[in-house]
Order: sequence, then structure tokens, then C-alpha cells
Amino acid sequence: MEMIIPKIPQLLTTLVGFLLLVWILGKYAWGPIIDLLDQRREKIRQEYAEAEEEKRTAESLRTDFEAKLGDIKTIERERVQEAVKRGETLATNIVGQAKQDAESTRAKGRQDLEIEAQKAQLQLRDSVVAMAIGAAEKVISDKLDDDYHRKLVREYIDSLGELPHA
Repeated sequence: MEMIIPKIPQLLTTLVGFLLLVWILGKYAWGPIIDLLDQRREKIRQEYAEAEEEKRTAESLRTDFEAKLGDIKTIERERVQEAVKRGETLATNIVGQAKQDAESTRAKGRQDLEIEAQKAQLQLRDSVVAMAIGAAEKVISDKLDDDYHRKLVREYIDSLGELPHA
């Protein structure tokens, strides 16, 4: 096998070209590229820090929201209980008012019944008086003084009401 022996002038030319390329890149390209990478790294770090801060803020807001939601549920329960109590009170008041109305209607009915009974008694008495006078006229065959006889019959009927019942 044949060994490959490097040619020194070619090797030196390649080495000088490489070093020249590294120096040019170092002076003009690597600095801006490294600066660009550093800026990018810094920007990513800042964005990551901002994201962490926003995450903490969001977590804090979520905690506040959950606390307020719990408060709202408590207030809601209290209002429902209040509404139930008001409803029960209103129902009790309505039932009480209905009982009072029913009692006053019954009392008025009893009073109306008594008045009607008294009217019926008066009509019955007037009818009895008229029949008695009519019968007396037929018996006597003469018409008597109507007002005077009515008075006499009423007095007689009233006196019957005063007698003790046997």
C-alpha cells in the first residue's frame, strides 16, 4: 500500500487559508453571531421570566376567583334560605288572613241569619195580626179600626212571648 505523504506547501497554504478564514470569521462573523445568540438567549430568558410571572399572576387570580366563587355560593345559599323564610312567613300570614276572613264571614253570616230570622218573625207576626183582624171582621161582620186592632193584637202576641214556656 502506498502511503500518502502530505505535500508541505499545499499543507501550509491550506493551514494559512484556514487560519485566515478563522480570523476573518472571528473578527466579522462570530462576534455578531455570538452577540445575536446572546441577545436571543437573553430574550428567551426574559420571556421565560415573564411567562413565570404571568403564571404566578394567573394562579393568584384563579385563587381569588375560587374564593370569590365560594363567597358567591355562600351568599346564594343565604339568599335562598332568606327567600324560603320569607315565603314561609308569607304563607303563614296568608293562612292567618284566610282564617280571619273565614271567621268574619261566618260571623257576618250568623248576624245576617239573625236579622233574617227577626224579619221573618216580624212578617209572621204581621201575618198573624192580619189573619186575626180578618177573622174578627168576619165574626163581627163590621170593619173595625185597623190600626187600633193591630195594636191590640200585637200587644197580645208580645205578651204571649213574655209568658214562661211550660
